[in-house]
Amino acid sequence: MDYTLVRSRRKTLELRVLPDGSVEVRAPLRAAKSAIDAFVRSREGWIREKQAVQAGRAAQREAAASSLPASIPLFGRELPLLLPGAPEPGGRALRLSSADPAGMRALAAALYREAAGRVLPERAAYWAERVGLAPESVRIGAAKTSWGCCSGKGGVTFSYRLAAASPACIDYVVVHELCHLRELNHSPAFWALVERQIPDWKERREELHALARRLSLLGL
Repeated sequence: MDYTLVRSRRKTLELRVLPDGSVEVRAPLRAAKSAIDAFVRSREGWIREKQAVQAGRAAQREAAASSLPASIPLFGRELPLLLPGAPEPGGRALRLSSADPAGMRALAAALYREAAGRVLPERAAYWAERVGLAPESVRIGAAKTSWGCCSGKGGVTFSYRLAAASPACIDYVVVHELCHLRELNHSPAFWALVERQIPDWKERREELHALARRLSLLGL
C-alpha cells in the first residue's frame, strides 16, 4: 500500500488517512523501513474503512457544494436562507441574490466576518478580565482547520467561522486561547486553567467538532 512517510523526533508510529484518502505515516527518525511497512500492512483493514468514510464525506461535500441548504448556523441558531422573490419571514434571514451556491457561500462568509469582528473582541475582553490574562492583540482570521490560535508574542487570532458557533462554544474557544498566554501547550496545567473557567469544556469541544463537520459540508 502506498503511503507518505514523515520522519520526526518522535518515539512511536502514527498512521493517518487524510481527507483525500491518501495515507500518511509519521515515524521516528531511526525507525526501519521494513518495520514501518509491516505496521502499515497490519492496519490495512482499518485504512480501508477510513478511506471509505473519507470517500463518503467527499461525496457529501460535493453534493452540498452544488445545492442550497435551507439555513446556515449563526451564533448557534439557524438563519434561514431566502431566495429572490421569497416573502420576508417573521424573523431574521439571509436573502440571496440568486440560487447560486457559490454566491451563498460568499454572502455567508461576509456575514460571519462582520459578526465575528463585532462579537469576538468583546468576548475576549470580557474573559481576559475574568481569567486575568490579556492578549497583546485580538485578530479575526480565515482559518478553516482551527477555531483560534495564540502566538508566542501574546496575540490571539480567531477564525471568522467561529461566528457560526453557539455563545457557549465561542466562550470556550476564547478561554482556550487566553489560557495559552500562560501555557503555550496542551499540558495538564493548561487544561486545568481551562477547566477552572469552563468546567464542561469537553462537551463544548464536541459540539465544535460537529459544527466543523457541518461547515465543511456546506463549503463554509
